[in-house]
Amino acid sequence: MENRRPPRSNSTDRKSYFGRGRGAPQSPDKNRDWNTKAAGEQRGNFHRDPGGPTPQHRSNDARWGDGRLRNDGGKVFGRGRFDKNKSDHRGGPRTARGGAANEIKITSDGQVTDGRFRGRSLSGSPSPKAAHTDRKLREVVFKVISRRVNGGRILDLGAGVGTIGIEAISRGAMLVTFVERSARMCTLIRKNLSDVGVKDGHGEVVEIEILPFLKKAGRRKRVWDVVYLNLPHDEEHAAIVDCLSGGCAIKSRGLLIIEHTSEFSHPDTVKQLRRWRTIDHGERILTIYERI
Repeated sequence: MENRRPPRSNSTDRKSYFGRGRGAPQSPDKNRDWNTKAAGEQRGNFHRDPGGPTPQHRSNDARWGDGRLRNDGGKVFGRGRFDKNKSDHRGGPRTARGGAANEIKITSDGQVTDGRFRGRSLSGSPSPKAAHTDRKLREVVFKVISRRVNGGRILDLGAGVGTIGIEAISRGAMLVTFVERSARMCTLIRKNLSDVGVKDGHGEVVEIEILPFLKKAGRRKRVWDVVYLNLPHDEEHAAIVDCLSGGCAIKSRGLLIIEHTSEFSHPDTVKQLRRWRTIDHGERILTIYERI
């Protein structure tokens, strides 16, 4: 009798020749759709999120639909993504670079040139001695001293209608002291502070002569980061500069800014003051001293 192998049966009940052990060939399942997402994950064609569950243990939570965690409403939050309808870290609305703030045009000297009150109009005085400081001159000087103004204390001597001081508050000054001897001008300064929207505690209006104020400040040892002086050149002006140069009212490394016409000049050093910079703006000159 020949040792022959029996013919292979065509029965469907026949067990596989190989078991389920290692190395057994895998036969494709004809009833499975390999275009499904689960099949793609089994093949390894999925985006693995290091912070999320593995494909084998991934839940049916819709937040993991595209491999990134979704917040309420299905919005995807990740690097470089934000909600335009939400505010930024400062609490204001998100605006594009060069947005609405820069769209406000400055057309007169009575407007605030920059900062949170940019474009606001200030009331003026019919007196030519209390006219608004030229807006271009203000832009130049505040760019030069911006680091001293932001969060600093400013003293505006001979404040007039308060243009310089309100500009400083708009640009981030913590406190501005307006010194003016005219009761009418002090009323106008308070009106401008109210109209612009300056909160209480940021603007201090003092109706007094400048020299008595400086002597009182010296006794109380009050100092400011920046002192701005704009007065006609006379005996009072010389006495004020002499008092300030002795160290009164100006903190160490603080600045004294003197606005004057081009007809006058100031020395490089005056007692405790040393010339820091000079800004030439045509008919108006700004001489800036730093306290040594």
